[in-house]
Amino acid sequence: MERLVSQRAYVDTAQIHFLKFIVEAYDNLAIMSTLDRATGQVELRYPAGVAEEVNALLDSLTERLSLKRQA
Repeated sequence: MERLVSQRAYVDTAQIHFLKFIVEAYDNLAIMSTLDRATGQVELRYPAGVAEEVNALLDSLTERLSLKRQA
């Protein structure tokens, strides 16, 4: 089984549902959890082998969702 990695980010709170919808539209790409709805903090968990695809997706949505990745 491939190792899972996680990435946390903040998104515009009104766009949390949109990000979840987009992530789930890509079969088996990532699992998204909302950590704090009030601040828009979310976490994505995904297999290490698809990190490039996840990062490309997040890059493409950064401006639209006011997405800020957490270090």
